[in-house]
Amino acid sequence: MTAQHDMSGFGALLRSWRQTRRLSQLDLALACGASQRHMSFLESGRARPSRGMALTLGSVLRVPLKDQNLMLLAAGHAPAFADRAKKAKADIRAVDETLIAVIRQQEPLPALLLDGGSRIAAANAGAERLFSFLLDRPRDSDDLARLFFAPDGVGRYLENAEEVLAWSERQQRAQRILNLAPGELMVAAPAASRREPIAPEGPALTLRFAKDGVKLGFLTLLATLGTPLDFGAERLSLEFFLPADAATEAWFRNPTS
Repeated sequence: MTAQHDMSGFGALLRSWRQTRRLSQLDLALACGASQRHMSFLESGRARPSRGMALTLGSVLRVPLKDQNLMLLAAGHAPAFADRAKKAKADIRAVDETLIAVIRQQEPLPALLLDGGSRIAAANAGAERLFSFLLDRPRDSDDLARLFFAPDGVGRYLENAEEVLAWSERQQRAQRILNLAPGELMVAAPAASRREPIAPEGPALTLRFAKDGVKLGFLTLLATLGTPLDFGAERLSLEFFLPADAATEAWFRNPTS
C-alpha cells in the first residue's frame, strides 16, 4: 500500500519539535545544510522533504524513532525504524546478549542494563551484591526508581538523599523534554526536594551510602547504543556504578568485606 502524506501535517510536526528544542528556523537550517527559506517552506507545507532530509531533521532534533516514523509517514515516506517487539527474536537476543556481556565485564563492580531508564533488564553480580547489602534482602523488583526511593529502598542509606532526589527530579524534567522514554524515570520526589539543586562537590554528583559502618561512594556513567534502529534498542541503556574512592573499590574487590 502506498504511504499517504500530509505536507501540512509534516510541517506541524517539524515546527513542534523545533520549538520544543528551542531552535530557530535558521539554526535548524544551518545544522541540516539547508536554507532558512527551505525550512520555512517545509513548516508551511509548501515543500515536501526528501526521505534523507526528513531523517536528517529527525536526527538533528533528537526526535525519538517512533516519532520519526510519524514524520516520515506525514511526508509520504515509508517508516524507517522497526518495533523491537516485531523483530526476529534472534536479532533482539544478539543485542541483549552483547549488552549483558558488557555489564558482566564490569564485575565485581556494579552495572545494570536498563530498559526505558527505570526498568532493570539485567544486573551483574556486583549490582546484586550492592542491592542485597542495602536492601537487607535479595533484590525483589525490577523498578529502579522503587528500589531507590521506596520507604524500604536503598535510599534509606543515602547520606545525600535530598541532593540526589533534587538532581533526579531535574533530570526527569529534562528527559521528559527530550521525550526519550514515555514512562516515568523516577518516582515523584517529595515536595521538600523541589528546589534548585545545590552544586555538587567535585566534577559530578556522587551517590554516598552509609550502612553498618560501611561507607560507599559512586559516580554513575550512562551509555546508550550509538545508532539504534528500532524502538526497543533506543530505550536500552547501561548504567555503571564507578567507585568514587579507594575504600568503595576495595569493598567490591574483597568478597568477604
